[in-house]
Amino acid sequence: HLLSEAEKACTRARSLTMQLLTFSKGGEPVRETTSIDKVLEESVNFSLPGSNVDCTFAIDGELWNADIDKGQIHQALSNIVINAVQAMPEGGTITIFAGNVTLGPHDCPPLPAGNYIRIDIGDTGSGIRPEHLPKIFDPYFTTKQKGSGLGLATVYSVVKRHDGHLTVDSKLGEGTTFTRSEERRVGKECRSR
Repeated sequence: HLLSEAEKACTRARSLTMQLLTFSKGGEPVRETTSIDKVLEESVNFSLPGSNVDCTFAIDGELWNADIDKGQIHQALSNIVINAVQAMPEGGTITIFAGNVTLGPHDCPPLPAGNYIRIDIGDTGSGIRPEHLPKIFDPYFTTKQKGSGLGLATVYSVVKRHDGHLTVDSKLGEGTTFTRSEERRVGKECRSR
C-alpha cells in the first residue's frame, strides 16, 4: 500500500514538473508525424484508471496524421480528461470526437484557412461557473483545493504552440466540452506558418 501511494506521489510530481517546464520555458514542440487517435487513446487510458467514469470515442476512420509533439499533446489531453474526471465525482461519461476539418478563410477567425484535426472532449459533469470561464486558461487560476492552476494553462499553451485554437462551452449541471483544432502540418498540400 505504501509503495503504491509513493508511486502515485511520484507520478503527480513528474506531471507537475513537466507542466511547469512546458509553461515556463516556452516548450517549443519537438514534432514528429504521428496518428493523433493513438495519442488520444493513450491519454485517456493513462487518466481514467481508478475512476468511475466511462469514455466513448467517435474518431474518424481516416483521421489524418499530424506533425505534433506527442508528449505535449498527451499532457494536454490528459489534463483535460483529468479535469473532466474531477468534475464527475459520482461518475459519468466523457465523449471524445476527432475528425478532419478543412477551414475556409472565414470559418474560424483566429485560424488561417487550411486542413485541421478537430478534437472535442465533453463530459457530463457539474460544468464551469460562468464567472470562471474567462479565467480558466490563466496560470495559477484554480477552483480546486489541491489544484495548481497549471493544467488548463498548459493545455492552452500546447494548443497554441501547435498552431491550433481552443474553446470551451460549459453549462452548470450539464457538463463541459473543450474543442481544439490543430493544423495538419504534413505534406505539401498543407499550409505552414
